[in-house]
Amino acid sequence: MKAIGYFTALQEAPEGADFLESFSGYCLRNGHQPVEAFVEREVEDGVRSVYSSMLDYVNESGSEFLVVTAGAHHFGETLESSVRRMIELEALGCRVVCDDQDMPDPFQQALKRWRGTGGGGTRGERIKEAMMAKALRGEGLGKPPYGYRVGAQSKLEVMPEEAEAVNLIFRLYLREDLGMRRIVRHLNERETPTRGGGGWSLVTVRDVLRNRACLGTYTRFGLRVPRNHPGIINPEDFEMAQKKMASQSTRRGTRSETQPFLLSGVAFCAICGNRMIGVSRSQGWRRKDGSSSIGHYRYYQCQSRTNQGVCGYRTRRSEALERDVLEQVREALETGNAKLQPEHGVAQHGAGESKNLRRLETQFVKTLERAAAGIISLSHVKDVLDEMDAHRESLRAVSTANAELADALAAGDASRLLRSWDSLDADAIGYIIRTLVSRVSVGDDSVHVTMTLKE
Repeated sequence: MKAIGYFTALQEAPEGADFLESFSGYCLRNGHQPVEAFVEREVEDGVRSVYSSMLDYVNESGSEFLVVTAGAHHFGETLESSVRRMIELEALGCRVVCDDQDMPDPFQQALKRWRGTGGGGTRGERIKEAMMAKALRGEGLGKPPYGYRVGAQSKLEVMPEEAEAVNLIFRLYLREDLGMRRIVRHLNERETPTRGGGGWSLVTVRDVLRNRACLGTYTRFGLRVPRNHPGIINPEDFEMAQKKMASQSTRRGTRSETQPFLLSGVAFCAICGNRMIGVSRSQGWRRKDGSSSIGHYRYYQCQSRTNQGVCGYRTRRSEALERDVLEQVREALETGNAKLQPEHGVAQHGAGESKNLRRLETQFVKTLERAAAGIISLSHVKDVLDEMDAHRESLRAVSTANAELADALAAGDASRLLRSWDSLDADAIGYIIRTLVSRVSVGDDSVHVTMTLKE
């Protein structure tokens, strides 16, 4: 397999000096082809320019790589930052591995470094060694992947009904060129069973498409054992699916950063009661003269429809929905149906968001532990990280709201706020919504806003 190396050679990481030699030796021992090594010699304000160059290299090459590093800490200064970068590489079709015979899996090594897990000589270490021995024999550990069960000899065996669903997902994605959302809808409409008996979602479909177990390859603890069990998908179709997902991921990554969705967390579908989530989409088309164009669209969509295909296609353009909500908030302030109570509002919002963030940070570590043990996929870790980002954005909006808003809130003066309404920036408007609005119910032809603070 083609391999690239990444490591930091900072003052606090002197072992990086001989990394190039170790990288070459690792590739020689394991039969990989060393292609390029990226050395991070300076990190300023958390910016890693060489890491960004490596991402560009992977994107431009259109190939999958094994990314070899000396340790998970080379990717970041914290558990979260290192995991974020390694997940980003995994999403591009790369596989990260540590040049560490005792612990080659980068996510397990990250947990050990920052959480102190897996100390030598402990019961946990003995359990880990026993699990490693089973992994070397290709025996099933944890929850078996969809399409398989653990058989009598502790090896993975094909489950015919689930294997049929795996083949269907690949056929819809490759042969019929359906997007993942349409695949989710198709599976749920025909009541294709999932492992847990619930509905299909974007995450479960994506996990099936990315799981190398369907090739007959066993992967645990950084080990990869080909032809360990019967395959369901042929290698050509699997690689074609990875390239298609990587190209779509690359296109998403090249778009400029968009404005936040102001109603995140408070907008709900009036039909099924589930959340409305903000969605950004790009659509390209070719004109008659041969030139091409790309349009970018932002809207809110019922989460039931997005994740499980159980609710109708209910969407609202973000600009129109946010405008409707702001008009209702403005009217409530003008009529006195909503009252500014700044100290209560700021404290309640800030304390609530901080509590939620602490909860998510704990959930992040627990989810990472389960993913590192092979019980769930890394996509679940990314989902928690995305939710953490949303809460941090909410806290940031509180601290960066403009001066006119801060003065009006400090005085509890609604009239003063209304006079400057048209000049408020996105951070200020987002903060007003989070302070004054508890829920927005979005129907097909109606928008009902429930205010948090009333007379």
